[in-house]
Amino acid sequence: MACCTVLPSLCCGRGLGALLALALGAALALAQPLPEAELKAQILWRALQFVEWPAEVAPAQPLQLCLLAPGPLADTLRGWEGTALNGRRIELRRGAAPPPAVPITGCHIAYVGPEAVLPASLPRALLWVGDSHGLTERGVMLNLQPQQGRIVFDIELQAARRAGLEINARLLRLARFVRAEGMP
Repeated sequence: MACCTVLPSLCCGRGLGALLALALGAALALAQPLPEAELKAQILWRALQFVEWPAEVAPAQPLQLCLLAPGPLADTLRGWEGTALNGRRIELRRGAAPPPAVPITGCHIAYVGPEAVLPASLPRALLWVGDSHGLTERGVMLNLQPQQGRIVFDIELQAARRAGLEINARLLRLARFVRAEGMP
């Protein structure tokens, strides 16, 4: 595969299509008014294409999406049931209470609400996702928020790494803020 000569760092390598789709999706989101929850879901979908789960999550194994809080984004994410993300089928699980009251065993992606209190010992292979202010400080690894008429996201990189998750550098460059070990 030939690399482009204008921006080789963006054009070469794996994930170019997903990266372009993320950028195009963000541009289209600005051009066409969509409900905030739909925009967040589209950005989350594209972001998840840049997350790799550890080896203990077999590539053929479905990804368990656990909705641990109600809300507009959770309602939108219900539409993901049965879809395929990077060749893996998404299975949906719902909860009525915040963690740790809801069993999270077997979850690969967990959506939490603004009152979320994550377990002190975060399970491996579980990506915590939220859409409320201040959640990365509590261990949520990917947090979507509105800012000046668009949707941005923050990443808690160290928590993701402790869970055995790898987040592609291309996604990190698109984040508004990446929180890493040693940062306030």
